[in-house]
Amino acid sequence: MDRVFSFQASGVCINTQHHLDALCVYFSDRDQLDSLEFYSDLEASLKSAVLLPDCVVMIASRKFCEDIKEYWSNDVLKASFVTRGERSGKPFIKYYYLYCWETSGLVEVFSHCADADVKPCFNLSICDLVQQGLYHLVKENNVVQIAPVGHLFKHPSGTRNNIFIQARELAKTEPELCFVGRSISLAFGFERFAKLSVVYIDSMGIYHFVQEALSFCKVDARIHSFHSYDEMRKLTPPPIEHLIVISASTSGGMARDLRNDQGFSDSRILTLIDKSDSDRSGKVLIALESVDKNIFDFEADNFETEIELVGEHFSSKAKPPRAVTLGRPHTPPKLLKFLKEFGRDGLNSLNEIIDGQPKVLSLVTEKVSRNKVFLKWLEEEVSWNITVAIDTVICTDDLGSIEIANTVADLISTHKVGSARPTVCVYRNVDWSSVSNATGVLVVTAVARDGGLLREISRDLRENLNSEINCPRHYLTAVGLPQSKETWSRLKQFLERNASERLYGFSEWLVLPIGSDRQSNHWSDLAALAKTSQVVEVESSVVSKSVVDASLDLVSDAIRKGFNGFLPKTDGSDLALSSGFIYFGDVFKDDLESALHATSYLAIASALQKARDIDDVANQLRSTGYESVILSPECFLRFNDNILHACILRGCRKGELDYSSSPHHSKLMGEFLLKVFSRHQLPYGAAAVEFAAALATQRLKLKKNDQERLVGKVVNSLKDEPSALLGLLLMVDLPRVSMLSIK
Repeated sequence: MDRVFSFQASGVCINTQHHLDALCVYFSDRDQLDSLEFYSDLEASLKSAVLLPDCVVMIASRKFCEDIKEYWSNDVLKASFVTRGERSGKPFIKYYYLYCWETSGLVEVFSHCADADVKPCFNLSICDLVQQGLYHLVKENNVVQIAPVGHLFKHPSGTRNNIFIQARELAKTEPELCFVGRSISLAFGFERFAKLSVVYIDSMGIYHFVQEALSFCKVDARIHSFHSYDEMRKLTPPPIEHLIVISASTSGGMARDLRNDQGFSDSRILTLIDKSDSDRSGKVLIALESVDKNIFDFEADNFETEIELVGEHFSSKAKPPRAVTLGRPHTPPKLLKFLKEFGRDGLNSLNEIIDGQPKVLSLVTEKVSRNKVFLKWLEEEVSWNITVAIDTVICTDDLGSIEIANTVADLISTHKVGSARPTVCVYRNVDWSSVSNATGVLVVTAVARDGGLLREISRDLRENLNSEINCPRHYLTAVGLPQSKETWSRLKQFLERNASERLYGFSEWLVLPIGSDRQSNHWSDLAALAKTSQVVEVESSVVSKSVVDASLDLVSDAIRKGFNGFLPKTDGSDLALSSGFIYFGDVFKDDLESALHATSYLAIASALQKARDIDDVANQLRSTGYESVILSPECFLRFNDNILHACILRGCRKGELDYSSSPHHSKLMGEFLLKVFSRHQLPYGAAAVEFAAALATQRLKLKKNDQERLVGKVVNSLKDEPSALLGLLLMVDLPRVSMLSIK
């Protein structure tokens, strides 16, 4: 648990007016503190400092100050720490201070000068340094949420601006909580705090701050939360000693109303965080304009889109989604290398059955284990990074992993002249009794998704290896196809960390995040749709029953045939790709026909995942608490090959193609779909069946009136001939389709 809260502050000496930089270290008094912990915490705080300060200011309660004085008198430990503040034998950190934080305020206990050649110690304005600690918490703990460009927050008071303050996030650790609580008592004054009988707060999110302040002052006052503006208007000043603490404000409106309308005194009102402390009722603990005026000083534009705030949270009521267009910034860095090595024959067909379950994307593991580029990397990896202690190799149960494991065992045996070749075991057949005394274990897999099997092996090793032998482990993955960059990082962290001070080894050759591989995907949704088409009664006032039934049969047949690929064109032929696909580069320049359907899907899926993982918020395909994000309809114009349309529709998550909350994007997408459906016999509309399937499974959504208009027009144009396209469109929103009446 954290014992200290440290921050850097700048100040001015009261006597000399010299500017100084200070490292302030506040010690929480929740636990005991011995001399080693004390100096360890100081050293850790100094290491985390961006620059070496002029002085170190230690702040503690009376409980710890006597102990710290004793620890500071230990010349050996003190000299060791002070040396860390020297450069070329000259003290860079010249002064050390200890302040006692008592209920009456901050009192200097001692000061120490590390350089005999300098003038006496600074006379510090300690309260200013403490105030900068509060500013540090605001910036480091993301207390202030800034609205995206083109948006603003509408507060319960009616104020509209670009910031939302979450005062409850002010402290994330125990020392930070204590620091904020003591700062509240310091701002209000101990003498007045000691007389309190009740404290009113506007949010339970700040309850722990107020309770900490009361506990520090040893005051047993009641805390009452009034939650909202409506409840605030019921308050009247009680005859007992009281205080009102407001969590946050951007205009000072609540404090002003409490004074003007409810009759509370300015001296009884404290706002923890406000945009400004000028022209405010009561006292403001933290003014954002003092933290960083350039960030928090903003005037709202009447044309911004509103994000409505509800209490301590925000919602996206009436807030249109932000659209993201795929492009060069979303090119996965390892994609071209992957395509070059495996794009022609390394991928299985889509939905290949692996271990009894269909996998949308999977690799032929033998292609990995026999890849010349990989084998060259493997030889170098074994030479440079695999420990000589390895005597056991455990591999996952597939041909590629077994071949890699044996190759590694041979390489280790070659390097360890005269030593026995490491034992190779397939995980499912491991005899743990023979492995328990291993001196080193290497775990090998040819292809890993999010590493569930590697985690399982790691747990079994922990249970079965001899705990008395400090056995090093190393995990080697040839190809990683994780869901996201984050899930792969979590896997590495899980496998590398252990009870010792050293990390287990982890080697990876080629990692390409490609999105989710859940059992529930567009293929499974279509399979469910096919079953529905055989049992549901679809009626239409414009399509004869025989045409409807024949069309539904064609839907079921097309979905069944497309399980290992995509739905065909309306003439029954397969979807195709033309040259110039941005994410293929020059890999298939002269032999485009060698690119598999799975290859095209992998390229789009990895680009979509890159869009979700990208750090640039403007190009990030990831929704937040206050903003939903969709894929721009422009993507279907940029990537205009029919197979790419199918890949995008199937690679997107539900919600990323939901245009129902944006009239503008819904209209654009509706106009595009109308052109696709009306030209379904031409190359431009060759993916019409895929688009109709996306509408029928609700993977692709439009506003209700746009969807009705679109489906009505297209059904009317297709009503004479049975087709899978017609059948899918008849299944879009079945209860509504049964009542279609098209003029």
